[in-house]
Amino acid sequence: MIQKTYDKIIELSKKKHALSFLLFIAFIESFIFPIPPDFFLILLILAQKNRAFYLAFYCTLFSVIGGILGFFIGVFFFDSLGIHILNYYGLEDKFLIFKNYYNEFGVWIVAAGGFTPIPYKVITIFSGVANMNFIEFVITSFISRGARFFLIAALLFYYGKKMEQLLIKKFGAISFSIFGILILMYIFYKNFN
Repeated sequence: MIQKTYDKIIELSKKKHALSFLLFIAFIESFIFPIPPDFFLILLILAQKNRAFYLAFYCTLFSVIGGILGFFIGVFFFDSLGIHILNYYGLEDKFLIFKNYYNEFGVWIVAAGGFTPIPYKVITIFSGVANMNFIEFVITSFISRGARFFLIAALLFYYGKKMEQLLIKKFGAISFSIFGILILMYIFYKNFN
């Protein structure tokens, strides 16, 4: 079953509408779709290695555009729907505490959601709910999503098929490790300068 799906995606990645499919997945994953575009991006790059960075750029662009839609979903639909859900579960006090925490560390939360396997759609919507600065949200999203997709593109461009299984199976652990190192570097820099 898995091999059939894999073969189908490889076949699809060689078609002329493959880029459109990747961009659609990158867009909807940022606010609703449960499967990230990474898997399809990996296969598309393997099928079109010379376009690796082109594909990463457009995947980033459409992912961030979808993230902007998620942000505005959080801004405009939280008061009409989300607040009732919080009240029903008795979470309004905890939400206020988290919102204050989010206001202080929002950029890092968006960066983590954009780069690691933390669901980016949750981060995009909650960024709107928490009234995060929109410009900071967009810039951080571009940097973190771009870093994620360009890392995949670079590894596949330079190491090809050898990296495929590692990225498919271990990208979550790799991205969390890299993000952890970046946070430690930031803390070290902040405390010793």
